[in-house]
Amino acid sequence: MVPDRLLPLGALLALVLLAGCSAPGSLSMDPATDADIVERASRSLERAAPPAEDDEEARTIRTAIENGSATIDGPNPPVREGKPFEYEGAFYDLTWTVVDERTVTSVSLLVDYNASDPTGERIDYEDLPAADRRAVDALLPPRDDRRVEGYELGASTRYNDSELSRSVLVAQEPTVVVYEGEAYQIAFDGTSQYTVETYRYTATKVADSHDEYARDLKEEHLFTLQSLTDAERQVVDESIEEGSYYAEDDDEAFRAVLDEFRRHEPVVEEEAHGEWLVRYDGEVYWANLWYDGFDVDRTSGASSGSGRERTEQ
Repeated sequence: MVPDRLLPLGALLALVLLAGCSAPGSLSMDPATDADIVERASRSLERAAPPAEDDEEARTIRTAIENGSATIDGPNPPVREGKPFEYEGAFYDLTWTVVDERTVTSVSLLVDYNASDPTGERIDYEDLPAADRRAVDALLPPRDDRRVEGYELGASTRYNDSELSRSVLVAQEPTVVVYEGEAYQIAFDGTSQYTVETYRYTATKVADSHDEYARDLKEEHLFTLQSLTDAERQVVDESIEEGSYYAEDDDEAFRAVLDEFRRHEPVVEEEAHGEWLVRYDGEVYWANLWYDGFDVDRTSGASSGSGRERTEQ
C-alpha cells in the first residue's frame, strides 16, 4: 500500500496501453545547442511544480545545496539521484544515504460521495483532529463527477500512535463528515504498517555556470557518428527528419547503429534506454535511444557503471 497517495486507475491503464504498442527499438535525434544540452542534462528548481517554496522535495533540494546536506523522511527516496540540479546558475549532484528508519501506521479510508441518507455520527470537518483532517483532505472535495453505488474512492494516510489514539474516523464506523455544507459518509478500511526511512541528501557542486557545465558534458560525452553504411545512415537520417526511427525485430541497420552508440559513454543510462551527445554531419544532436526489444551484452560497449547519471527523475 502506498501511503498518502491516490492511485489513478485511468493513468495506469494508459501506461499499459502505451507499453503494449511500443516498438522493439527507436531512435530520435534533435539538434542541440549548449543551452539545449544543459537543460536536457539537468533538473531545475525553477522548473519544479508546484512552486519550489511550497514543495517539500524542492525545499529539501534547496536546503541540501545551501547547507551541504539535508534530511527528509519517507517510505522511498523523495528525491532520486540522477541529473544534477541547477540552482542560481550553478549545478549540483545530489546523493543520499539512509541514516534512520522506523515503522509507522497507514490508515485507509473510503468515501461515499452520493449516499442519499448517510449513516453514522455526524461531525464537522473543522472539529476533526488534525490527522483526520489531513486524511479527509485526500478525499474531499470530490475531484470529479464520477458516482457509483457505494463507496467511490479510497486513500491512505500516515498516522503516528498519538494521532491514531485520538482519531474519530478510526474509532467510529462509519462517520458522516460535514464538509463545506455537504455530508459525506466515510468508512474506516483498516490499517497497515510500513517502514519510513530518514534520508540524508548531500549536494556536491559539479559546475559553476551553464557554459562550464555544457563544456564538461561535451568533453566527457560527445562523439562523432561516422563511417555508416547506407542502411545505417538511413536510420539516422529518418530519426532526424521524421522525429523518430522505429525499428523492427530483425532490423540489422538499427542494431549496428545501436552498437555504435553503446561503444560511447551516454549522458543518461537506464535499462534498455540511453541518451547520448553525438556529432553527425558537422552538427551536434541529443540522441534518445530505446532498445528493450534488442538483446545487448551489458559487459560490452559503454561501461554500465560510469557516466554522470544512472537514473532520471
